Order: sequence, then C-alpha cells, then structure tokens
Amino acid sequence: MKELILEMKDGAFSYGEQCGICHVNGKIFQGEKIAVIGNNGAGKSTFFLTLNGVYPLKEGELYYRGKRIDYKRKSLLELRKHIGIVFQDPENQIIASTVEGEISFGLFNIGMKQEEVQKKVKGVMEEIHLTELAERPPHFLSGGQKKQVTIADILVMEPEIILFDEPAASLDCKNTAGLKRQLEQLHQKGVTLIVSTHDMNFVWEWADRVMVFSEGEMIADTTPEQVFGNKEIMERSSLQKPILYEIAEYMGERTIEGRYPRTVNEWKEMKKNR
Repeated sequence: MKELILEMKDGAFSYGEQCGICHVNGKIFQGEKIAVIGNNGAGKSTFFLTLNGVYPLKEGELYYRGKRIDYKRKSLLELRKHIGIVFQDPENQIIASTVEGEISFGLFNIGMKQEEVQKKVKGVMEEIHLTELAERPPHFLSGGQKKQVTIADILVMEPEIILFDEPAASLDCKNTAGLKRQLEQLHQKGVTLIVSTHDMNFVWEWADRVMVFSEGEMIADTTPEQVFGNKEIMERSSLQKPILYEIAEYMGERTIEGRYPRTVNEWKEMKKNR
C-alpha cells in the first residue's frame, strides 16, 4: 500500500464571503500522478495554496505525514520544504537577480551552509540544463527558460510532492514536450505530482487519478475513466471529453483490460495485436 503523505480534512478557505474551497477532503499518497481540473474559479489554485500552507485553512485541518499543521513558522517551513509549488506565472515566483541566486534562495532560507547549497544547486542546474544560464538575470529569459528556473527552485529542495499550477500555460510545443519529459523523470524518481490543468487530452494520457472542482467543492476524486464517463460530473464542471477518449468511446475500441486506450501509441499496439 502506498504511503500517505498529505491529508486535508474538511478544509475550507474563503475570500470574504466568497468560498475559495468548501469543506474539501483529500488524501495524497506517495508516487501518485494527480490531475486537478475544473472551470475557471472552481477552486483549483486555492486548493494548491492551502496544500502548501500559503493560505491557512479557515476551517478544517491539514496533516503532513500524520502531523497537524499549526501554521507556526516551524510547522510551515517543514511543510514547504516537502511540498513545493510551481506557479502558473514564473514572474510570481522569481525574486533573485541571477538564475543561480534564484535556485539558491530556498536552501539559504532554511539555514543550509553555503558549501552544501552550491553543491545542490550545481547538481540541479546540470540536471535540467541551466548551467549556462547561471549568471543570467532570470527576468530576461524566455518563458520556457523561466519555467525551468521555477521548477529548479522546487527540485533543489528535494520535495516529496510538487504542485504544478497550469504548468504548460503560455509554453510553445517544444517547451510543452520538455515539460512532459520533466514530469516523467520526476515520477520515475518517486516524486508525487499534482497538476492543475485545462488540457483534458493531457489529463487522459497522464493522470492516474483526477480531482474535479466546481464552485469550491471537490465533486469527484477518482480515475480518469470514471470522470470522463460520468455525464453529471462533466456537465457540472463544464468539461470536454479528451479527443482520444471520445473517438474510442464512439468506436467502442477497448484494450484487453476493458478500458479505452490512453495514448495513440497504445491504440496502435492494440490494433496491431488483434
């Protein structure tokens, strides 16, 4: 059985009288690939910011590895060390004057010594090909490069869970493909990934589990098959079916396991083996 890392119990956060998330319950286990979906204003970003402790819950409780978060400095530092968030707009995350300084910031903030910081930062920059940009001002980088820097900000902290809020927003095809490769590499390392997105084709191909939000409520927490096959959920959250799912559903094409193919290559293999 997978290990429970993070749990929200009856969590709620509001903006004045407007509900951001409304009595949400959810458990996050090690190594999962979770997509968080819903229309604009459904509560996805608020959910992320409460999971990371940026927004303290006004009702309910948040637990990291069975320990309740009390929102004091020590508790929050521990939470944010292990639960990283990559924001939709890199400009909201970048604060330093060089790429190397940006990636170093979090480690210095938790009191790590300079020698160890330099070693970790060097390793991460090599891993995601940022070494040549070390002395460049991050604000003058391309959109794709800025996104890589913000991912490096989180990777260097060696978190157990990374939250990606609309990670492919404003990226071109090349950088989107690179992001998908990065997600796969992180998953292979055992990192738990939670991605907020409007791209239903990506959700169908990538996610093991889907959390659906509507008007601040989590209205579903299940498999992609169960979400896209449920008319009520789809209508309530104003979602569209993934193209591959819709075609396979129309044609009645299923794998040996009895489900619709998740990728084009899987469909090709399925047809070839018949």
